[in-house]
Amino acid sequence: MFAVLCLFLSLWGQGVYAQKKSVILKYTGFTVQYNPNNRQPDWAEYTLTAEHVEMSNNTPKVSRYFMPDPNLSLPQATPADYSKSGWVRGHMARRQDMKWSEQAIKESDYFTNICPQNDVMNNGVWHQIENLVRRGATQYDSVHVICGPIFTDHSNGYIGPNRLPVPDYFFKTLLVKDGSGYHAIAFLCPNSEKPLAMKDAACTVDKVESMSKIDVYSYLPDKTEMTVESQIDLKKWGIR
Repeated sequence: MFAVLCLFLSLWGQGVYAQKKSVILKYTGFTVQYNPNNRQPDWAEYTLTAEHVEMSNNTPKVSRYFMPDPNLSLPQATPADYSKSGWVRGHMARRQDMKWSEQAIKESDYFTNICPQNDVMNNGVWHQIENLVRRGATQYDSVHVICGPIFTDHSNGYIGPNRLPVPDYFFKTLLVKDGSGYHAIAFLCPNSEKPLAMKDAACTVDKVESMSKIDVYSYLPDKTEMTVESQIDLKKWGIR
């Protein structure tokens, strides 16, 4: 028993059992905080502009090819983790929003930007919110997006040889600025096949922060941050 304990402590000291720290990865069109322990991003963020939206309509088609980031030595997911798992590979920084740059498109397919998502959710309310981002960018000239997975009780289990934990929820926050100041809206989407209307997924940024433990708009002045994070106006975003 003593020998086993010594071996465990030795391996711990070498980092075999130690938790690895999340790292910030800056790509061409977006930034992620990547968590090597669950092989998924903690969050992704980017700014989509009206110019990006216009450019994306004219970008040559780039084949979709999910793969580990070849420039990263940390543990990552592989195609085998998703094969026959029943879960789709969901982009956090949306692939469509990266189509203003061929390099940005390719990087969005790295597994550092991918989480297991329910197909109904991915093609339903999540897709509707993604389209809202593009409308917001066109209407307000730009929109700042932050999104990511939330893990609660791991009721969705694990997938693949690397035992990727399947997120329980996903969040997305949008921030725009017009003549009257900053405006934000947030969404919480259960990672399930239960249909959900966008208005029912809408919530305050404060609620997202409470569940995700992420300080979303810390870069804003304190008074502005408190205001935009505590209230939403669905009509301003065209949600009925």
